[in-house]
Amino acid sequence: MSIYGRTWWGKKWLQSFNEVDYDNRLSRGRTYANTGRAFGIQINGNTITAKVSGSRPHPYKVKITLNELNSSAIRCIIENSPSILPKLINKQLPTLLFDKLNDSGIKLFPSNWEEMNASCNCPDWAMPCKHIAAVIYLIAAEIDKNPFVIFNIHNCDLLSLIDDFGNGKLENIQSILKINDLFKSSSKVKVYDQVNLNDIDLSTIPNLASCIENILTNNPLFFEKNFHSILQTAYKHWQKYPTGKSDYSFYSSKKKLSEEELFTTKWGSIEHWQTFQLLIDNQYQLIQVNNGIANSFMLSESVSRNIAQFLNDIPISLLHKLNPELRFMHMISQFARMLMEKSALVPQILQNKRGEFIIRWIPALFNESVKEIHRKISSMCPPLLIQYQKTSIEPEEQVNIAISFILLGYMANNFPAALDKYREKNTFPSSMDKYRDKHIFALFFTGSAYKFSEFSNREIPQAINLWLSRLYLTDKPYKLYLMVKDYYERFELDIQVSLDDGKSIIKLKKALSNCSTKLSILSDMGMLSEYIPELERSIDDSSRLLFSLDDFAPLFLNILPVLRAIGIIVILPKSLEKILKPKLSLNLSAKGKIEEDRKSFLTLEKLLKFDWKIAIGDKEISITEFKKLLKDSRGLIKIIDQYVLLDDKEVEALLKKFDKLPEHLSQVELMQAALGGELDGAKVGLDQQIKSLFEKLNTYVPVDIPSNLTAQLRPYQKRGFSWLVQNIEMGFGSIIADDMGLGKTLQVIAAILYCKNAGFLDEDKVLVVAPTSILSNWQREMERFAPELKLFIYHGQNRELANDYDVALTSYGLARRDKKELNRVGWFLLVIDEAQNIKNPHSEQTKAIKAIAAKNKIAMSGTPVENRLLEYWSIFDFTNKYYLGTPKEFKTRFATPIEKARDKVCLERLMKVTHPFMLRRVKSDKSIIEDLPDKIENNRYCSLTPEQTALYQEVVNTTMKKIERSEGIERKGLILKLINALKQVCNHPSHFGKKKRASIEQSGKMQMLEEILVGISEFAEKSLIFTQYTEMGEIMAKMLEERFKSMVPFLHGGLSRKARDKMVNDFENSFQSNILIVSLKAGGTGLNLTAANHVIHYDLWWNPAVEAQATDRAYRIGQERNVMVYRLLSTGTFEERIDEMIQSKKELANLTISSGESWITEFSNNQLKDLINIRNAV
Repeated sequence: MSIYGRTWWGKKWLQSFNEVDYDNRLSRGRTYANTGRAFGIQINGNTITAKVSGSRPHPYKVKITLNELNSSAIRCIIENSPSILPKLINKQLPTLLFDKLNDSGIKLFPSNWEEMNASCNCPDWAMPCKHIAAVIYLIAAEIDKNPFVIFNIHNCDLLSLIDDFGNGKLENIQSILKINDLFKSSSKVKVYDQVNLNDIDLSTIPNLASCIENILTNNPLFFEKNFHSILQTAYKHWQKYPTGKSDYSFYSSKKKLSEEELFTTKWGSIEHWQTFQLLIDNQYQLIQVNNGIANSFMLSESVSRNIAQFLNDIPISLLHKLNPELRFMHMISQFARMLMEKSALVPQILQNKRGEFIIRWIPALFNESVKEIHRKISSMCPPLLIQYQKTSIEPEEQVNIAISFILLGYMANNFPAALDKYREKNTFPSSMDKYRDKHIFALFFTGSAYKFSEFSNREIPQAINLWLSRLYLTDKPYKLYLMVKDYYERFELDIQVSLDDGKSIIKLKKALSNCSTKLSILSDMGMLSEYIPELERSIDDSSRLLFSLDDFAPLFLNILPVLRAIGIIVILPKSLEKILKPKLSLNLSAKGKIEEDRKSFLTLEKLLKFDWKIAIGDKEISITEFKKLLKDSRGLIKIIDQYVLLDDKEVEALLKKFDKLPEHLSQVELMQAALGGELDGAKVGLDQQIKSLFEKLNTYVPVDIPSNLTAQLRPYQKRGFSWLVQNIEMGFGSIIADDMGLGKTLQVIAAILYCKNAGFLDEDKVLVVAPTSILSNWQREMERFAPELKLFIYHGQNRELANDYDVALTSYGLARRDKKELNRVGWFLLVIDEAQNIKNPHSEQTKAIKAIAAKNKIAMSGTPVENRLLEYWSIFDFTNKYYLGTPKEFKTRFATPIEKARDKVCLERLMKVTHPFMLRRVKSDKSIIEDLPDKIENNRYCSLTPEQTALYQEVVNTTMKKIERSEGIERKGLILKLINALKQVCNHPSHFGKKKRASIEQSGKMQMLEEILVGISEFAEKSLIFTQYTEMGEIMAKMLEERFKSMVPFLHGGLSRKARDKMVNDFENSFQSNILIVSLKAGGTGLNLTAANHVIHYDLWWNPAVEAQATDRAYRIGQERNVMVYRLLSTGTFEERIDEMIQSKKELANLTISSGESWITEFSNNQLKDLINIRNAV
């Protein structure tokens, strides 16, 4: 049942008729009004006409005529009552106006039936009949929605009178934004800068739920109940929803897939999309998503809903592979989710081309933090992210549009269910069952569009617009200032105005003389008086606004934040600029004298004492003193010329937190508190001894390089070596995460050699665990740089642990399989290479590695682990167990705030607490790049697979028999044929066998190539792969395309000039083209491929000049980065031995330049056998 007379004016209208309804006939019309039998209401001057369905076939005609009002007299009354005008401008009808009109003899409501002329053609001649009564009730409903109707039915347009008080129309001030206004052509063409995306910190967005509640009035005219309750229900629900990822159980039921694999299974390989653009129509509907490729990304059912889920599902680890527009949209998606979580989004009503009204949700730009983030993001917006009829839209508006569709995707499909649950527990809102309120609900929360063209609802859009208008005060051409002055604990408020963007500030009275802004300023003053009622009196009599400290405190705490939020600039005196608040603090001090050595860090709990305090500014007091202070004071108080805010809610929360503080802090908690300067939100203070102790941990003392290390360490490598040694001696694990090519292995080998020289390996040994594909590299580098280390390879079918060795080298697979056997040894140091192999804490491999006991641990990783924090936790938990807590604790404290909210403070704290135990240098660091050569060359040794080994031996046996029986030119031809065949076998069995089908697993070189390319892809860098065989290039391209799900072009001599140029141009300029295979002959001359900073020589010509010429395709004038060069060699084969010969004999190197491989044909049979026979290898 509808309620009539909800407002003061509606109630007054009905009351005037009830007072003269002596026969109680009026109530009979309520039923007719409730059942919709009165319709077709029209107001023409001071006459109301309507039709009412009765018992007869045709509806009855009702006509009501009221007396006309004297508009001139009313205008004079308003002019002489300054506080009334601001209210009227805001479409608020103050009851003071009724009193003023009554005093002047102007009647708004009839006092008897004779003062109105009412008629109905029904048979009932009594006054009023139920049909007239029904119309009276419907007029009451209209007055409830728009009290100005009471003047309209007296043929007085009160709002048009207001126009006379300023230069301009009131309707222009309060007009609803048209959709076309959003699509204004932009004059700003901004270049997208992806680097700056990392600077966006979403954690600065405050929770605005209570602020928005305070800004908006409780009972808007467009809704019968308290709309705040629905709004708050929505905000609470949205705070919980945005974290939800897709349910992948359907896709992962058969086998375990990584997050990236699950995403790709559902959404496809988005790495290959060329762009990401949203296309919208003039009804503000998202109609298509363009990804720049043939099968444009069309989403079924609701595009916007799927867009929201799609963006939310994108794994962070995939971002660096995506096109700029898609990366930007992911950033907007994160922004939108944080806005939802912090209730920092607001509704905005728009009118589309059809005359329908819609409501979209956009960032709460009245808040400075939200506005600043919005500004930063907008400055990086791609120019055509949002497309509407090929119009270039302002970046700020593009961001708003994108966010509104993402938010709609979350809201429309999730909030209705939440509201149903809310209604089950509450009788409110029963009115939601009404047709009109259902439309309003759908308008706000489902993205539906409505026209509101009927008499009963035509005022709703403007009522909504007025209700929301105070959220958008910041868009005005002037600024309002609230000046606060402190007169010794008495405060004065003064409203001032700037008409020139803050360059000059003038008094309110002077600003009102400017006719162009007068009505708008008066509108704002009316709104301000709702928050500061004393302002009305000040407007009427120009008196000063003075408040005592007790009266000012509620204003300061509750009202001034709201005024700031809606765009009022509050200027505080110096005494109020920095208000102190009580905070928790923790002091750490030494119990006695501390020795700065390893034992001290292992016994922190015994050496340190801690004391919890309450800090107020620079002063710290005990909890007892704080509670004593609270007995005498609350709110805003002054302590020694400094104001202190004791907010009841904040104080209560602080006291509860204090009561729950631990009586004991663990060694890990003490370490993190001292290193991070914070513990659970409490600032940490250290005494001098503790400071000195932890400064030692955060720095390192240079350690002498072992004299028996047969390598020269670069300066940054010396620093890394010293850091590793220091952590080993102090008992801490280390993660060395330098970029690829910076020599992590050499630094670790130097540290192992130091341990041997220091006697640490006399009893306990070192275990190195690495992927099978790089075991040979470890073997070669140890033999080369630390020949005095006794190396044992724990590998092969008949493997057993040796008795006499310093370092055991094994693979992850064997470490998992033989974990019991390996745990029988006392390990001094456990080193794991490619530590991302234990990134999944739940995998059997990770559990096996972590189960191996060792006194010290080192993890090596070249991938940017900071982009995957839970993987980082798993690796860090290997090196320093329990230091970062459980996965759940780590996610709550660090991963979620950093990855979801991009919290820079939290990230800085994580870096502080892990700084002593992790070392990461990148090639672009100034301190590194100066130490590096232009080209960094390194050999990668690849083990033959069993299939390759068998083929290799078969080719050797068969061909050597022929060679031994031949001589002269025939013999030379057979040798060259043999070398060529063995090269093909080392490349891939399918290359030798001319087979179409090939897999990466069949070739050791392909496995090594895959591993290198995976590492490079983590940095979104480009690679050139050189091969001398066209057939191998084609085989390689197919395998890599299947592995990386993208086109891998192959540049060879058979291409046309046009195709070749396009391939080179794409590689140089497209972010999607990251791998280019090049025929050594085709790539030898005339190419400039400086986009690549990785060069891989898959097979070698044994001609350094040819290799150098190919490498120089990447390293030429214009290349600003160091170039990494990888040479793949099959270990234990002729490839390894030829390379050793060339590298050791300069004259042989010179010979190969002129003769290629023909010099091998001069070898005797025995020399040839020694060259080509397989030697023992890992």
